[in-house]
Amino acid sequence: MREDIRLEDWRIWADGPFQDDFLESIFFCGGGRMGVRGYAAGDPRPRPVQQGLFLAGMFDEIKPGITDVIHLPTPVWHHLTVDGEEPAFCGSVRRTLELDKGLLRLEYRLQTAQAALKVTEERFFDPERPALLAQRLTVEPQAPARLRLESGIYSASCNCPVPDDQVKENTETVQLMEEMEPRFEENALTGRWRSRTTGLELHQELTFRVKGGAAAGSFWRPGEALGLVVAGDGGPLVVEKTAALFTSRDKDPRVASAPEEEGWEELLAAAQRHWARRWQVMDLQVEGDENAQAALRYLAYQLTASCSGEDDTVNIGARGLTHARYKGCYFWDTDLFMLPFFLYTQPASARSLAQYRVNCLPQAKAHAKKMNGAGARYPWMASFDGSEQCESWDIGASEVHITADVAYALDQYLQATGDESFAPGAREVFVETARFWRSRYTAEPGTGRENLLFCKGPDEYCGITSNNLFTGEMVRHNLDLALAAAETLRQEEPERYAALGLTEKETEGWRKLREAIPVPRDPATGRLWPDDTFHLLEPVDPAALKEGDEASYHKVCFDRLQRYQVIKQADTLLLMTRLPDRFTGEEKKNAWEEFEPKCLHDSTLSFASHALFAAQNGYDDAAWRYFEKALYLDLREVMGNTGKEGLHLAACLGETWQAAVFGFAGLRFGPQGPTLSPRLPTGWKSLRFRFYWRGRLYEARADQKSGDVVPCEADF
Repeated sequence: MREDIRLEDWRIWADGPFQDDFLESIFFCGGGRMGVRGYAAGDPRPRPVQQGLFLAGMFDEIKPGITDVIHLPTPVWHHLTVDGEEPAFCGSVRRTLELDKGLLRLEYRLQTAQAALKVTEERFFDPERPALLAQRLTVEPQAPARLRLESGIYSASCNCPVPDDQVKENTETVQLMEEMEPRFEENALTGRWRSRTTGLELHQELTFRVKGGAAAGSFWRPGEALGLVVAGDGGPLVVEKTAALFTSRDKDPRVASAPEEEGWEELLAAAQRHWARRWQVMDLQVEGDENAQAALRYLAYQLTASCSGEDDTVNIGARGLTHARYKGCYFWDTDLFMLPFFLYTQPASARSLAQYRVNCLPQAKAHAKKMNGAGARYPWMASFDGSEQCESWDIGASEVHITADVAYALDQYLQATGDESFAPGAREVFVETARFWRSRYTAEPGTGRENLLFCKGPDEYCGITSNNLFTGEMVRHNLDLALAAAETLRQEEPERYAALGLTEKETEGWRKLREAIPVPRDPATGRLWPDDTFHLLEPVDPAALKEGDEASYHKVCFDRLQRYQVIKQADTLLLMTRLPDRFTGEEKKNAWEEFEPKCLHDSTLSFASHALFAAQNGYDDAAWRYFEKALYLDLREVMGNTGKEGLHLAACLGETWQAAVFGFAGLRFGPQGPTLSPRLPTGWKSLRFRFYWRGRLYEARADQKSGDVVPCEADF
């Protein structure tokens, strides 16, 4: 646990060492298309694994067919000498992230035998100018000193591929970008690279403005760094550096250089206006809890900072752009946990995220064929080309619920937006995924049942099982969507119906499958089971398997965990938050009593899902207890892996937002439109937020007694 992050309304700050993986994760800043961790640009000690930049969609192979998101050369770098000496760091670094304008500031002191200096590094990304990264370096010597600064691009950045197996570590590094000859101009330079196997090109155009000194040459040390040399005139030195990054796979039409006349102040003012427009909608205003207020703003900022909202060829990785964990791959995390935030606050970004899944339908069909199935099967871990990247055979082969999760997410987009232009692509996904499910189920002779064999649900500690309840009900929902889509096509687009090869015989097969999917229950009590084998596992006291909040797999091997009657993360309870109308109040009560005590919360996805379920079903004390864990999971390093693996965008950010909005505020959508049924935490006097529904902006206002939803007069 860490207690050094300070939360203050629209900013967070902390004092800490020059190098601190935890603080570097927390103080990540980005604009959606790209971002940089909160490391100090002036760190004199080479850290090629930590110093770099991530840009959405930039992947390269680390072995045949397996890619990693590339840790790119970074313009967040400089090297300073004072009177010909290397200054030493003294004291601590104050890192401050101003959420309203997306501005990160690092302040620290350096000294030599003869000089002392105050250094301020500032950087920001503009969500509406996705190619740009602006920086300003201010060096203030206490007495006149001869300053020499190298400022440019650190090109030694490399990857340290993290194994899929969570208990394995890796220390080997690989550089995935090949450097080409740079170009230098007056107060400007262009660096160029190409990825080794995927052939993706990166160009970085840097321009400089210097006050208190002048450019004094350039340098290029291949594989290490390139840039300009700046000589100070003895007093304070200010260097403004604007970087514009372009790739050979850019699709976002807003990717462009900054106008020449715009310097730091103009760029920052524009970025602040652009962030302000976002905040008009995505801000959650809590009265009565200053820490929660700032933390909720932090999660909204970080979700936005990792979403390339106008590029439907990319998605959001489990750690966003904050780390290369899980090879930067895209999971169900986006579809079930992150998409709702964008759906109700940034619908255009939600459209892009949903369209990515439609675009990847050909790859999903190829994956189904490879796995000897029909239709379309979405991969557990997808990279830039939509192909399967999971190297754990049991997870990749058995955690098939992701295919139904994708269908669920596309339907959520359609329901929330009414976007008929998106419907044709979604309908084809519904049809092809239904075909996969028909091929994936196995008929049980003489019973009329269809069994889903060799599967895992979200609970990955159940062993390989059959008829996981979460998966089965999501499949049933998927089939409902496919049946509705097929009927719409039959009546309104008969040519498309025929082109997809649909027949009444096929759709009748889906209908029969829907009715034949078993619902696991205790035959004695009728209570729901998570799957067919959970009741056969060995009972154990969860407290015997772990200490504190660190995952139990650090103490107990996976093989043994698979045979205990414990749950890794919300499974049945998660299902009941996504399809609540399919279950009675009694079934939800029984599920909470049965499964909540057995959950180890070994996944960061778990706390927020439990908070959401508890808030929706009247378990107020538990709702707050779990919400607090989820809200501060990264900010307090609750599970001990934020520093070494980056921010948990799905768990700590996306699902926590849902717990506040759909849990505490009780936001619902029915025939009469949006309504509230609030159950606010005791310490919260009120909660206010805005959201989009069917193309219109609303404001929700809740307090301890009641809540209401009103249309907004203006849009933003």
